[in-house]
Amino acid sequence: MTDTEKLDLLLEKVISVENEVNKLKIQVMKSTAELKAMDEMILDEVERVHAILNQHILDKTVHMA
Repeated sequence: MTDTEKLDLLLEKVISVENEVNKLKIQVMKSTAELKAMDEMILDEVERVHAILNQHILDKTVHMA
């Protein structure tokens, strides 16, 4: 195998690794965006429940029938 052939094989492998790294970067960005969206949903729900609890603290007759 000539030096040129060896270099070509190495270059192919490097390019392949770069492509895999780019795919992983894209997946990490997508996953990060999904996690941020879930965080927002969770915080929104916590705020909603907190508001309900505050209403119950202020009006103790809420559950009295």
